[in-house]
Amino acid sequence: MAAASPRPRGYTPSSQGHYHSAVASLVPPPPIPGGGNEPHHRAIPAASASAPTTDVATATTTPQLQNRLAQLRSQSANLSSELTKRLATSRSGQSLLHIGPSLSTLPPDLTSLLEALSPLARDVASFEGANRAELKRVVADGRRVRVLVGRRAHARECAEMYAELVTAEGILGEDAARRMAEEHGLGGGGRKDDDGGRGDANEGKGGGSERYSSDDDEDQDGDHANDDDGLDEAELVHASSLERVAFTALHLLRELQWSTDEISAIAMTPKKKAGNSNGDVDRDHDDDDAADENYDNNGNLLSSLDDDGNANGIVMEKSRFLMKLAPRIRRLESDTSRCLTGRLEGLLAKVRRLTEEKGDEDGVRPAAAQSATAAAATTDGEDDDDYRRCRQRRSEALLVTVGHVLRGLALLGRGRDAESAFARVAVMPVVRSRLNVGRLDMGGSRGECAGLFSLLDDIANTVREIYGGILRLNEGMFAWDADNYIGGEEKDGESGDGASASAMAIDLVTCGVWVPVTTALMADPGIKMAIFSPGIANVLQANYSALDTFLSELASVLLSPLPTTSGGCDGASSMVEAARSGDYSRLYFQPVIDCRSIERAQSRLYAHPATVEYYKRWNLPIYYQLRFAEFTRRLDDTLRRVREEGWHTNVYTGDDGDARAIRDTLGFELPIFMELYDVLVSMWRPTVFLRPLTHRFLRGAVQLVGRTLAFVHEGLEGEIEFGRSIGSSSSGCRSDADGKDKEEGGSEVATLETTIVSIPPYRWNERVEDIAMVSWDLTILDTALTHDYLEVIVNTICPSDEKSRHSTHNSTSELDEIKLLVSDFVLESSQGIAPLVLHSWNVLIVKNLTSQCCAPLSAVKGVAATYRMTNRPPPTLASPFVAMILRPLKEFDKSYASRTPPQIGVDWKRTVIASVSDKYSLAVEELIATVKRTEEALKGRTTRRTMVGGMSDGEKVKLQLFLDHKEYKRHVEDLLGGAHELSWIEGLVKLGQLTEEAEELFLRIEKK
Repeated sequence: MAAASPRPRGYTPSSQGHYHSAVASLVPPPPIPGGGNEPHHRAIPAASASAPTTDVATATTTPQLQNRLAQLRSQSANLSSELTKRLATSRSGQSLLHIGPSLSTLPPDLTSLLEALSPLARDVASFEGANRAELKRVVADGRRVRVLVGRRAHARECAEMYAELVTAEGILGEDAARRMAEEHGLGGGGRKDDDGGRGDANEGKGGGSERYSSDDDEDQDGDHANDDDGLDEAELVHASSLERVAFTALHLLRELQWSTDEISAIAMTPKKKAGNSNGDVDRDHDDDDAADENYDNNGNLLSSLDDDGNANGIVMEKSRFLMKLAPRIRRLESDTSRCLTGRLEGLLAKVRRLTEEKGDEDGVRPAAAQSATAAAATTDGEDDDDYRRCRQRRSEALLVTVGHVLRGLALLGRGRDAESAFARVAVMPVVRSRLNVGRLDMGGSRGECAGLFSLLDDIANTVREIYGGILRLNEGMFAWDADNYIGGEEKDGESGDGASASAMAIDLVTCGVWVPVTTALMADPGIKMAIFSPGIANVLQANYSALDTFLSELASVLLSPLPTTSGGCDGASSMVEAARSGDYSRLYFQPVIDCRSIERAQSRLYAHPATVEYYKRWNLPIYYQLRFAEFTRRLDDTLRRVREEGWHTNVYTGDDGDARAIRDTLGFELPIFMELYDVLVSMWRPTVFLRPLTHRFLRGAVQLVGRTLAFVHEGLEGEIEFGRSIGSSSSGCRSDADGKDKEEGGSEVATLETTIVSIPPYRWNERVEDIAMVSWDLTILDTALTHDYLEVIVNTICPSDEKSRHSTHNSTSELDEIKLLVSDFVLESSQGIAPLVLHSWNVLIVKNLTSQCCAPLSAVKGVAATYRMTNRPPPTLASPFVAMILRPLKEFDKSYASRTPPQIGVDWKRTVIASVSDKYSLAVEELIATVKRTEEALKGRTTRRTMVGGMSDGEKVKLQLFLDHKEYKRHVEDLLGGAHELSWIEGLVKLGQLTEEAEELFLRIEKK
């Protein structure tokens, strides 16, 4: 009997039936003869053949078995491909694929294989557990070591910061002692044990105050008079120490801020908690439990030194330490700022005293300066050159010390304190000593502010002379160009002319000089009223121009170096000689102030809020109204006088030299247009024009031109009657309204009219001479506006010289755009002139000349009366009236040929000739028709022919008309400049057709 197949684990007799049914479903059926699948399956072992499967075989037919076989094969193929795919995508599966051929050698009994491998698996598991425990221990020790190293580093940093804090406090205490000693006249003596330094500062004697003890002792042995004039080496070192204190305060403040931010971030981050088997939180092994949890979920993750949860504890320790020092740190900041500000005030006072003690150009030294430099003099005495060099060294030492103080204040962000101290100590004394009403009105009458320009110039030059070195040093240290440098890298391309105003840590030019000056001008009510609201247009314009010039040139004046009197020795050799003599001042920082630096400073001046407020103080619209009222008053008076006395009235009120220039340069002939142009030009004179009112002055110029053109247009339309006195009639009305006697008033008015009116009333559009003169001056005005006047405006708004152009603070592109806008504006304002000129010539002049030329045509009718029943001989000459027809046109053309606008040409003349010819032909046609009717009426009667010539009266009339036509044609050719094709003159052609019958009579007479 065959051996039974091995039973799986957990087999019980009760599950025997289920087991056999499962095995039967998994064991493939026996091969079917003829099925063609024998080579693909091994023969079923005998043991399995003895399994109780007879019930399944007997209950299933052959077709069902075949279907079942196909399904199993398909399922087997799908499972095989899925298994291969999964094995290929995993590392362990790839290993199994490599050992796939050896699977056939595995024993069929898997249980025995598992039992054989179980000890090995247990050993491996225990080994891995031991390694994991060791790893945890190593990681825990590493974390503790890292924590200790971090705590040590933080402790060292805290110790260094504390030491710096103590040293800085000691330096501040030393500074307090120095200032107290200076106030009591002890010079730069050592530190006293008094209340000048705080208790905390006593801890820093070894770091801060001891540094100055030896130098101060030496200073006590020397001449202390020099301390009031210059600086010793200890003072310079002390100033650099104060700058270091400022840096220390900044560093401690940043560390304190960083600690505060870290504490806030830790407080806002949720803390992870891990539970033990009992569900309690184990705070001591929080990280280890979290690591175990991660390992159990994913066996590839292990504990790491990077998972350090104790770093926050170290940060908290450092933060707690700094928080305890927070009051002292903040007090250090405020004390440092106060000490630096006080030191800056003292240095500024020394700079002022040093400048005041300078000798004159001849080298004469004041007595105070001689006593100050007596210790350094030689046995024979110190000469003037040595004195100047000594004074120069003292000045350079003061500048270096001021540089330390300014940098210290800038580090603390207390630039406003430095600016306020400079304005209060340096600038305001200069302003107060010079700014008063008497100085303001110096050189003029009360209220004219004639001395404002010299006053402002004196203030600027005095500040430059005393504090120019400090201003240049400050500009060189703190100015930076935001347009060219971003993040330390230079941008490509060049910046525009108007560089943007960059923020500065300390801006002495703007906040130290300009702000106190403008504040002083606006603080005193009397001075403020005299400057900003004088009530007189000329005074307001002069005040604005003076202050605007002062502001536009302030940066250039303050930052420009003073002229030096040094010799012409070589710079390198002089530096070597100075170094050999112990003078290292030439190695100090030297600010570089170029044009771009001045432009940036000037841009900051214009962008400051005080400048904006300063410009708001000016009531410029009122000034424009005053000026425009003056312009309109001049123009109104001019138009009134022209209306009363005619176009040629001398209404020009300007300077005679300007009148000659206008007449000779531009060619104006009528005084009214000379006055108009002078008014327009006066708007842009330096004594009138203000740049902020450019748009208003442009608009005013257009209004004045429009007012004049409207006056001309009304005259051309016949709406204005010249020669009438408007003022006399209105005065008569007022006298009647006042209750005076009407007869009296009438006599007064009559007398006034008789006095003023010298010409009878007329409408000037009926006078071709006036029309031609006005149109010619209008043409000149059009050319002057678009050329000469435009140039005057452009040169005023956009000056070409570098100095004036700098005061406009506009870039080149902006100035070009302004020129285009002004040009368009002026061209638009002159567009109304050309239509008036065309209307004057093509309509009014043509109409008037045509009327004058047609007046003699009334004599055409008299030709028939001349020969009717008079027995006169046939005519041989033209009628006398023919020469009179075109005489007005000839005389006008001769007088105004040179004053005819170019755009008019000769069309107007052709129009006159054509119109006159049409009327002449019409008159001749009517006369010939009358002659023919007369001949028809006399045809039935016996008429007597004249013996002379043998012509009838009608033939004589026709011959006379032919001769007149011939003479008229000659005059037309003379007007048009020679023989021309005259077929375009319809009237002249018609005249030829009407008189061609008489041509034979004329030829017959010529033959005889």
